[in-house]
Amino acid sequence: MVSRHATSPLYRQVAEELQNRIDGGTYRRGDRLPSENDLSAEFAVNRLTVRRAIGELVRIGVLRVRQGAGTFIAPPMMRFEVSMDNPRQLSTAAGIKEAVDVLGRDVHETLLSAAPHEDADAREALGLRRAGLLRVETLLMVDSERWLVSSSYLEARRFPRLAARWAGHGSLYDVLREEYGTGLVYSWRAFTAVAADPGDAAVLDVPPGSPLMVREGLSVDTEGRPTVFVRRRCRGDRVKFVFRYPD
Repeated sequence: MVSRHATSPLYRQVAEELQNRIDGGTYRRGDRLPSENDLSAEFAVNRLTVRRAIGELVRIGVLRVRQGAGTFIAPPMMRFEVSMDNPRQLSTAAGIKEAVDVLGRDVHETLLSAAPHEDADAREALGLRRAGLLRVETLLMVDSERWLVSSSYLEARRFPRLAARWAGHGSLYDVLREEYGTGLVYSWRAFTAVAADPGDAAVLDVPPGSPLMVREGLSVDTEGRPTVFVRRRCRGDRVKFVFRYPD
């Protein structure tokens, strides 16, 4: 419970107690949080203190406010496992689907567009001087929520009519493997964080400036030829990356 003699501010003590209840299973994912009035009475603090505590947990993705319905415990974030002991790991959509399967959720990747587009980082990573670049934009949805958007760059002439050949496939990597006979393995991956620009915010249905986790990387074919440069922007409240190193 909260203490007025502690060095930590009251709102932070309330936030920590709510977090402990969520972690301990008192409040389960999807449950509605008690009202501000109820929490204010329980913790013997004013409603502004409770509201600020809730705001802190909303900001980090632990709670979600549904207008007119109340405050709810947010679903758990998707964990992407990144293994350091297998640098030639297959580059497929399997990792995404396995991460979602753990949550018992349905995952679907939708093609948004496939069109020529210039990008200096992609051109350098793919080692292309003058060949045309094709940018493939996809959206990953978990159940009915938009979780991440990807921009994948390829050599256009190497993969003709890609958009027309997408139908019936679950991901770009499935298309490349099944339609073009091109299997991929990871070459490198890099991670950073950005604020959502208006374009990504609209696609992901989040406010502009929302935190996004960005994973960039290069995948090569089985002969080592640079094939796909990808830039994934993931909602910071839905996705986290976990690095595992060999013992």
